[in-house]
Amino acid sequence: MKVIAVIPARYESSRFPGKPLTDIAGKPMIQRIYEQVSLCRDIDDVLIATDDGRIFDAAVSFGARAVMTSPECTSGTDRVAQASRDLPVGAVINVQGDQVVLDRVALSEVARELKSGCPMVTVATPASPDEYGDPNCVKVVCDLRGYALYFSRAPIPSSRSGLSIQPLKHIGIYGYAMDTLQSFTCLEPTPLEVTESLEQLRALENGIPIKVIIASGEYLEINTPEDKERVLASWRES
Repeated sequence: MKVIAVIPARYESSRFPGKPLTDIAGKPMIQRIYEQVSLCRDIDDVLIATDDGRIFDAAVSFGARAVMTSPECTSGTDRVAQASRDLPVGAVINVQGDQVVLDRVALSEVARELKSGCPMVTVATPASPDEYGDPNCVKVVCDLRGYALYFSRAPIPSSRSGLSIQPLKHIGIYGYAMDTLQSFTCLEPTPLEVTESLEQLRALENGIPIKVIIASGEYLEINTPEDKERVLASWRES
């Protein structure tokens, strides 16, 4: 089975306009993400999907394969589905365009799970105490086989007598079997999805199982100019 990664990238962002092209230690952010994903041997190809000519031109300039998608795409998932729809591949991994540091070992595990027949796969890492209580940090709880039971912005599992398990922070990397991806984007938003503002709950509410890979490597995500400065400061200090 051929597995590709697609990095959705849009120029317009309410919190950080032009984010994919912002300079991160001498390279556009989108280039840093593309180069990391390209090093994953279990991924057969990497695409950048965008609706903006500036991002397309930048991607081509550093040797990436880029595709233009419709500005009508309402989410990164829709953009990934459109970019990959006619490609001869069996599975697609959606890598967020703001993951400036990611765990390539976990990314390989996502690809291998897809090749083994999982319809949908994602990633989680241990959550710190601060992240556990932060509604901007999405948590996930899993069953004994490693499949997601629920995702929430609330602190889950709720503890009445002290936590007996390590809470998990969800990382926004998703792998889909191609037929799962295309059918998922045709589904209507679901009640829990709307309530929590979490797209992955649409899959669970429609009975699509999601395997969760527990990663031990580092992840750094940039959503705002302040995030960028914190990342660059940490790199200068290391």
